[in-house]
Amino acid sequence: MNIFDKGFVTILGCSVLVILVAVPLALRKIPRNAAYGFRTRATMADDKVWYEANAHFGRGLIASTLCGTFVAYLIYLFQPFSPGVFLPVSVLVLVAPSLIAAVATARHIRSFRN
Repeated sequence: MNIFDKGFVTILGCSVLVILVAVPLALRKIPRNAAYGFRTRATMADDKVWYEANAHFGRGLIASTLCGTFVAYLIYLFQPFSPGVFLPVSVLVLVAPSLIAAVATARHIRSFRN
């Protein structure tokens, strides 16, 4: 197994875990708690905001993770980067979807509360 094989398998595994964590959020199954979900002052203060924000966050995580996994597949397929560049790019492919979903949810909460 070369570095591209290992990286792609790692990204796939992490993507599956993120999606498994995101599905209950998207389905509004997780009540307010101190450990799991999109926790801000606004979401922790109001059940309606909690469920709305976490449903949005869960859907965003699922969609962005699927997009990131597709990008990882393209990188794996075409291998446009040298092995030295591949590691930072693969970390970016793993982290970016969660950041995108978090920023979108924070913006959504602001529009929801106004």
